[in-house]
Order: sequence, then structure tokens, then C-alpha cells
Amino acid sequence: MEKIIEGEYYLMKITILGARGSVPTSGAKTQVFGGSTSCVLIETDDNAIYLDAGSGIIQTPDIGDRQISILITHPHFDHLIGLPFFPYNTAPGRRIDVYGKSRSEGTIKEQLERLISPPLWPCTLSEYKADYCFHEAEARFSIGNIDVETAESRHPGSSLIYRISFDGKSIVYATDYEYAEDESSKLSDFAKGANLILLDAQYTDEEFAARKGFGHSTVKQGLRIMQDAQAKIMRFVHHDPRHTDEMLKKMEDEVKSDSVAFAREGEVIVL
Repeated sequence: MEKIIEGEYYLMKITILGARGSVPTSGAKTQVFGGSTSCVLIETDDNAIYLDAGSGIIQTPDIGDRQISILITHPHFDHLIGLPFFPYNTAPGRRIDVYGKSRSEGTIKEQLERLISPPLWPCTLSEYKADYCFHEAEARFSIGNIDVETAESRHPGSSLIYRISFDGKSIVYATDYEYAEDESSKLSDFAKGANLILLDAQYTDEEFAARKGFGHSTVKQGLRIMQDAQAKIMRFVHHDPRHTDEMLKKMEDEVKSDSVAFAREGEVIVL
């Protein structure tokens, strides 16, 4: 069923809650694109799906009684640092479903509780008033009437790429992804025909040359993925913490169009 927002019909509403990579930033030089780390909210009639739980998740809007799901790409702390402060943690009995991939370090629950537990944090997620439920992120699964597909990313320690599809619309979330010419077709095939791709473009070309193996990409590489995937909209995410608004704006101006831009904290995209 379609809903109405500000006079428009939509199937999915996407809010960029955090687009910064590696570590949160603050100050006058990061006001335009924001300093909160990775978190994207997807809303449908019945569901609220959070992609990662970086510091941006703290800024969640009121989602009403929608079913809450959090899809974790990987357990690096910039993607989890907001979870202890998620506002719905304090709602007694509120169900929060968390999906992630089991690794050599353990299940997604075990991975999260390595960070969110003493001595790094005074309690575990199970001690919050909300009811946390943990799930293995299989190659394909469903959240209500939403289809979710996963693929492995190129990133140290591994990470997941998610494709979320609902009623003919699809979003691909590929943060923490390192481009490689001989493997790029895997992502472009996975993202084929997507309405929106949220793609890592942390580095300039010069930075990428010096940081191969760090697990991040560039704008030029992202544009190749978008073209090969024949995607409709691209938003570049995981902005380097050392990149100021001035620098990001200059990088964006070189490629900006009606369909391509750098993600801004607080931006809303309606599909």
C-alpha cells in the first residue's frame, strides 16, 4: 500500500541518519554533510529498517509502532557505536530484531556484545528494557513483506552488502567496499536495476592509491558501478573523517547531477 508524505505517494522513505566513516566528527567544518557515522533508516507502512547502528541511529525520528529491524554490515565500532544509545532501547518489551553474519569471532550477538559489555560498556544489550532478538543474515530472507538479499563485500574482516526490495523498488547499501577492477561486476550485478545505491566513496584517487587494502573506494569507481548496474540514483557515503564540508563539496561538484550526489545527514529520499 502506498502512503502519502508531503503530498507525494511513496513506497519507501529513506532517511540518511549518518554518512560519516571511521569515526564521528564534529565542529564547524562538518555541518553540511554531517559527522554522525553510518546509519540509514528505511520506512514502509509496517517496518522500520535501520542499516547499521553508527552514531546516526541516535537521531532516529519517531517511527510509531513499526516493526524495528537493524541490519548490521560488520562489527567495526563506527557501525555500532550508536546502538547503546538507540532511543527504543528504553521501551519495555519493544522488539528489536538484529541481523548480521556469523564470523570467526562468533555470532552477530557475540560480536556485538564484545563491544557492548563490561568493561567497554556497563551493560549488555540483553539488559536493556527492549527485547533484542538476533538472527543470522542469510543470502536471502524476508522481513514481513520486504525481501532482503546479502552479498559479501571487499573489506578487512569481511562485511555484508544489503539489497532491500519492496513492491518493485530496491535499495542497495554497499558501505565499506573496496573497488577492484576484476571483481566489480559482482557488485554491479548484485545492484542491477536498483532504484538507489548507497556506496562507499571515502577516498580521493590519491588517497586510494596509498590505502589499497583498507576497504574503501572512490567516486570514479562508484560511478562505474552505477553505470554498469544501470541504477537510477547514487548517494556516496562513508565520508572520510578528515574531509571537510569544503572538500566534500568540491568533490561532489565534479560529479553532481539529478541522480548523483554525496549523502547528507538528515537527507530524505522518497521512492
